[in-house]
Amino acid sequence: MSSSGRIEDETGYESSLAWLVEKAKLLDDPLTLSKAERIKLQRTYDFVEQRVLEYRRGQLLLTEPWRRKIYDEAGLKYQEFNGGKG
Repeated sequence: MSSSGRIEDETGYESSLAWLVEKAKLLDDPLTLSKAERIKLQRTYDFVEQRVLEYRRGQLLLTEPWRRKIYDEAGLKYQEFNGGKG
């Protein structure tokens, strides 16, 4: 993931997924983190998870542009790859 919070390519997407799996194990075990660490990690986890979902939705729009209307009506964010809103 770039410093702007965008996933730039498939490598970044795969790395983000691997990070989510790794951190989910920590969040799943109540004894691994202090309360403050858990709260901080959960916030970061939620942020990365949202970027992963936005990237995936944006990728789907490249081959299935009809989804854009559904995403917009549902208020779902997506990552633009050709400029525009998202």
